[in-house]
Amino acid sequence: MHNQLQMKAGNVPNIKTLNNVAVAYFEWGLQELSYQIWEQLYHEILNNPQNCQELLPVLNCNMGNMLRQSGHYEEASLMCQQGLKWCFAAGKTYAVPELIIQLAIIRLKTGDLDGARPLYSLGANLFQWSRQEETFYQSIEEMAEQDFLLYYR
Repeated sequence: MHNQLQMKAGNVPNIKTLNNVAVAYFEWGLQELSYQIWEQLYHEILNNPQNCQELLPVLNCNMGNMLRQSGHYEEASLMCQQGLKWCFAAGKTYAVPELIIQLAIIRLKTGDLDGARPLYSLGANLFQWSRQEETFYQSIEEMAEQDFLLYYR
């Protein structure tokens, strides 16, 4: 699979397509395969950043989701934090709400409720403002088990 992805991940449309395939695999229960695809794409972009760095936050969000759902909270937190850094470095904020909400959920899961609630409030508000959707009527506890996966458009 490594060589196949390397050959296909050379441009933005292919990276977007492979990410979307990995999201579909995740939703079908093939989480490990999804993570392998995201990880390969992530490293492929890091090794060839000239035209694709703006795609890293979505990969960080999806990889962070997988790590969070599998209980690897420290790694998930680092992945989401790195995603935020890439968002602001690239000037692309599409993944910011999901990354912040995931960081809030990670804090909740690790027992930092005081740190989780303001992050969750910020992430929920950013989501509503950026997506023009009223979807965050659930508490952070109710949202904690949900996936936050991003497709490329």
